[in-house]
Order: sequence, then C-alpha cells, then structure tokens
Amino acid sequence: MRVLIVDDSSFMRKRIAGAVERAGHQVVGQARDGQEGIEMYRSLKPDMVIMDVTMRGMDGIEAVRNIRQVDGEARVVFMSLVSDERIQQEAMKLGALAWLGKDEHGRLIDLLNNTGAR
Repeated sequence: MRVLIVDDSSFMRKRIAGAVERAGHQVVGQARDGQEGIEMYRSLKPDMVIMDVTMRGMDGIEAVRNIRQVDGEARVVFMSLVSDERIQQEAMKLGALAWLGKDEHGRLIDLLNNTGAR
C-alpha cells in the first residue's frame, strides 16, 4: 500500500510512518496540514490516506471533503485523539474506512493489510 500521512505533529507522523513501514507498506508522503495533504494527494495519488482531524490551518474533515472532490474513491482512515461523537459521525459520513485512536497502530495495520492497493 502507498500511504499518505496527514498530521500536524511531526512526532505522530514519524510514529505512524514507522508502524506503516514496519508492516511492509510504503509511506509516499507526510503532510503537516489539510491543505498540504490535498496537494500531496493530487500529486502522489496514494492508495490510502491516514488523516488527523484537528490541525492548524485546514482540519482533516475539510481536507477529506476536498480530497473527495478530487477522487470520490479516496480511501481514508482518521486517526485522532478527538472523542467527540459528532465529529466522528461527520468523518464516517465522508466515507472514512475507520476512526482510530492515535495509539491503535495494530488496527491501522490490519486495515492496510486487508484493503488491497488500487
């Protein structure tokens, strides 16, 4: 799987990237906010986006709305510390494959392993 990680925390991007790469998948890009994530999605065309929700600048929900306009089939997994059910429901309405906590790397890897590359 070719994966794009979008998170404003460099620490979290590195942790997620490490887990993804250890599982045999390729991290093709790491974006610091939603706008950069959209631009990277357009140029890199990853198989999966791992998206944070709360970020400076454009948040993850708005970024996924924009990515969906570029590619209605985009596969997105939200990883967040946010536990607000309304935000989680909004993310799922956008067609997210899952909503995971930032410490749920095992579940993330299961999703990557069980969702074929395009």
